[in-house]
Amino acid sequence: MEKHEWIPLISRSIKIDSTLNYGEQERDLLTFNAFEAQNTETHVVRNTSEYAGDLYMKVVKPQNANLLYNYRVAIPSQEDLNIHPIMDKEFLLLPQIDPGEQVDVVLTYATKGMDVFRYNLSEFQSNVIEGLQADVKLNTNEYEIYRFGLPHTTDSTPTGATIKFNVDDFSTTQDLGVTFISKQRYLDQIQSLMTYSPISLILFLVVIFFFSQIYAAKFNPFHYLFLAMIDVFYFLFVAYLVRFFGIVVTFGISIALTAAMFFLYCPNVFGWRFATRVAGVYLFLLTVVFSLIFMMPIFRGLLFVVLIFLVFMSIMSFVSRSDISKWPILAEAAAKQS
Repeated sequence: MEKHEWIPLISRSIKIDSTLNYGEQERDLLTFNAFEAQNTETHVVRNTSEYAGDLYMKVVKPQNANLLYNYRVAIPSQEDLNIHPIMDKEFLLLPQIDPGEQVDVVLTYATKGMDVFRYNLSEFQSNVIEGLQADVKLNTNEYEIYRFGLPHTTDSTPTGATIKFNVDDFSTTQDLGVTFISKQRYLDQIQSLMTYSPISLILFLVVIFFFSQIYAAKFNPFHYLFLAMIDVFYFLFVAYLVRFFGIVVTFGISIALTAAMFFLYCPNVFGWRFATRVAGVYLFLLTVVFSLIFMMPIFRGLLFVVLIFLVFMSIMSFVSRSDISKWPILAEAAAKQS
């Protein structure tokens, strides 16, 4: 009776050669970043177990990669054996690999993208890789290292740059990559903003509820749905327009469209006094000021806490000076009981 066991083998070292051809693409009035990347990865795999057996490999589609093509897996020591991999499924590389034996596995593929070129090095965070060598060749100088990145050197030319990463005996949660400055330098901040945007929505609805009771602004609860949509659409505008326009233009368009929704709807529901003095002011604070805080290079956390604190303080101040027993929601409940 034979017993079969899967033993994972991690790359001993990784060598990456990437050539990025970047250019701004235009479609009608929209301008956005686009790049095409040619990649070659060489993984040195050693059988560190005490057993001989088949060597299998599983290829998964990289995160945020919408297109991969010309994908090949080759083993130079096996007469340049070339294999067309099947995504998300194990396939046989070698019928036999002995204990201590080492083999080079070469992956070549091309990909296209818009925002960030990133190699998911953090997938190896549970292991110590003996060596990483990566050369990223660019045809532009309008780039930044993704999230400050790993230790690297840069050779710049008038038409581009070559970025070299060289790290030994490491384990990291960082990814390796580049971002393009002209349109995408704020993508990380926008992503963080989207994560916290539900807080803006909740606070805005809380503000409307308390101040509508304080000022006896009566309206059907159904209107909360459309009030929420005004807040939600602002963040949707910011999240998607930033991929096509600069950050200033993105905020300008988002503010204009949100203001149009607000003035089309809110004065008809609350009246101009409540809409401009209460709803409009807090909507501005919880959308525009809220999002500008996340664009700050430093003190984002502190400014975020200060804004939330001031909003709550203003609510507490007005509630403390209000006669809660006269709030419409309580008056209606008392009338029904009587």
